[in-house]
Amino acid sequence: MIFKRLLLPVGLLLMLLVPCACTEEESDLGVNLQDPFTLYNGVRDTAYVTACTLYDDSLSTAGYAAGVFGNYHDATFGDVEAILYSQISIPQDGVRITESVQIDSVVMTLVVDTVFPARTDSTPVPLHIVINQLAEPLLSDSAYLSTNRLEESSTCFFNDVVNFVADSLRLRMRPEIYPVLQRESPSPADFVEQTKGFAVHLDPSCQKLVTVSLTATSTRLTVYYHNPDVDTSARQFDFIINGEAAHSMYVSHDYSGTPLEVFERNKKDTIVGSERLYLEPLGGTRVRLSLQPFLNEFYEQHKKAVIHYAELLLPVYDTSDTQTPVRILAMKKDAEGKLVYVTDADVLTNNYTYAGFDGYYHRDKHYYRLRVTRHLQELMRTGRDYGMELIIDARRSSGFRTVLNGTDVENPVRIDFVYTEM
Repeated sequence: MIFKRLLLPVGLLLMLLVPCACTEEESDLGVNLQDPFTLYNGVRDTAYVTACTLYDDSLSTAGYAAGVFGNYHDATFGDVEAILYSQISIPQDGVRITESVQIDSVVMTLVVDTVFPARTDSTPVPLHIVINQLAEPLLSDSAYLSTNRLEESSTCFFNDVVNFVADSLRLRMRPEIYPVLQRESPSPADFVEQTKGFAVHLDPSCQKLVTVSLTATSTRLTVYYHNPDVDTSARQFDFIINGEAAHSMYVSHDYSGTPLEVFERNKKDTIVGSERLYLEPLGGTRVRLSLQPFLNEFYEQHKKAVIHYAELLLPVYDTSDTQTPVRILAMKKDAEGKLVYVTDADVLTNNYTYAGFDGYYHRDKHYYRLRVTRHLQELMRTGRDYGMELIIDARRSSGFRTVLNGTDVENPVRIDFVYTEM
């Protein structure tokens, strides 16, 4: 009885202690829902920039994980054409498709990452694809730029309309490819010399830019065959056209009759960014920002300013645009003209808190947002800005482009920051 009388008050005491212990425990639950700009106390200010649009010129396109083919036209960026080049390579165990076998069919499978413009529903997309053999081998040890157009032979491997539904394209090749693949155990170098490689086009009637994954194992060339001298069993053999084969891309832009027409006359010219700034991938355009006018004034008054948080805000010009890139990257230029990425990731303590603010598009607010705290602090320390350049992330592997607000409009490109004085 004594034990039972003691048990009740002890139990009540323990129940009272439990919530007290819980309130002493710190937790990060929900912290990533808070805007990082609100985490700091200090003076809030805005750095306004000068800006311009530049032509991106040529890109290195050899050996990347994705490639683009297709055509697209709009009134802002004009015309773009992309051609994808690739080798046909053999596996390490050699070729089993000799002249003694009979080929039944050859199917090329291209795993598709994205199609630009993006589909708004699941309706199949008709694509008129043309694949020609190259006139000269595509070499794995050569550097290819987006401006390098390779000569094609008169041999056509594929020319037909296929419907893109989801994930991949399956292309039944013409018989013209059969003798190219039927070789008696060649070396890899000999096989590349014989096959040369191929060029993938999209007929101009199809206004699409198709991104192909060149690392997907399903991106391949499959031969279905049988050996009549042995048996009639159906067999298959896969040639390599994914990550192990050489790839490159050719891209051309025509800005005639567009706001970017100046680049048709002079690729080194610039377009003042007071109203709009233009970002186009595939060797199109990039944007240059300068904080020097702001620094000249702010640095004289606040030489010991400590920057607690700074974010570069890039509002899009057309808020109804649904074809914007996922992310924009920023690069800073040093005194020697070298460009390196602007990143504050290594000085932040909570990656969860800042997830989504490092260059990603916020569709609800129609802007891109990049944290540039350390970069701005460095500029404040020296009082000198050699320029910052904006490019589209995955600019070699996507057709998505955007137009940003300029510097002299209601909602301009700018840097909002929080600082205190030492």
